[in-house]
Amino acid sequence: MLGVAGAGPPRRRDYADELTRAFPAAQLVNAEGSVIDLPFQLPNGRPTALRVSLPSHFPQDHPVLCVVVPLQHPAVDTTGRVHLRAADQWGSGTTSRRLPADLVAVVREAMALLNASDPSAAAAAAAASAAAGGNAWQPGPGAGGGAGGAGGGGAGPTDPEGFLESLSTSQLEALLCDEEALRKAAAQWLQETPAARALEDVRRQNKQLATANLSLSRSIDEARGHVAIVRSGEYAAMRSLFEDLFNRQKAIITKMGPDALLARLRQEVDESDAASDELLERFQSGSISSLEAFVDAYVAAREAFHMVDLKRQAAEHHRMVPDDLMPVWSREAVAAALGHGR
Repeated sequence: MLGVAGAGPPRRRDYADELTRAFPAAQLVNAEGSVIDLPFQLPNGRPTALRVSLPSHFPQDHPVLCVVVPLQHPAVDTTGRVHLRAADQWGSGTTSRRLPADLVAVVREAMALLNASDPSAAAAAAAASAAAGGNAWQPGPGAGGGAGGAGGGGAGPTDPEGFLESLSTSQLEALLCDEEALRKAAAQWLQETPAARALEDVRRQNKQLATANLSLSRSIDEARGHVAIVRSGEYAAMRSLFEDLFNRQKAIITKMGPDALLARLRQEVDESDAASDELLERFQSGSISSLEAFVDAYVAAREAFHMVDLKRQAAEHHRMVPDDLMPVWSREAVAAALGHGR
């Protein structure tokens, strides 16, 4: 059993586990298990759920009970919070004796109060809870100013009208005459409202998150140092390799690129044309005596000239036409030009 002597004080998670065992339909709202919804039906058949919130300092702080769906009930205020004496007095000096089973008993009492078929009985229970101090406003010693104290340590309701009605005429006159005492009384009353309690819970959670984030600063600095080491080591080597490959690619394109290929083809065209012209000049000068030998040599020279010139034309056409309109044979012509025999 949780919370027995020698086993150590129960943790917040132990209370949540006890609730989920006692109420099989319970639903965990968050991963921490600090907010639990307990579905149930009202006497009129309307489905709703009782939300049990366990603050970060639970069980030192009291649990917060709210209804998920708005409900008209004497024990439920306009914010949906259920006011129950056992819940509001949870942390009043008896924390060490609060066991998970006690929280289950509080929740069962809240459900019984909400499921009361007699509204007058529910109202009486809510009034008894407020009169017992679970919902009371306790003004400090300075709340009464110089007229003997407005509250005098007495209890008062959480709504402003009820608070004012609980004061005597002399106390009201004292507050009206002492603005500072009125301000302190109003501030102390506001601290006991559901909104103020919820705000305090949010502040505590934000403080915990901020502390956790600050604890990560050292890890972030170490990660930044690792990134700097990687950048200074691997980055320089990879950049050097990239520049080397890029320069090699540039050199190959300079020698074997389309411009270089076209220049070579134009040069071969000029050389073939010049060779055939030279044969004609030699024949005309009488250097070649045989007509048949001249014709064979001249025809071969012109044939070579026209073959190279066709390749040149194909290469120039490939340079002028976009790639998406270029026929397949033009690429084969370029490949053939690259393999032209020396």
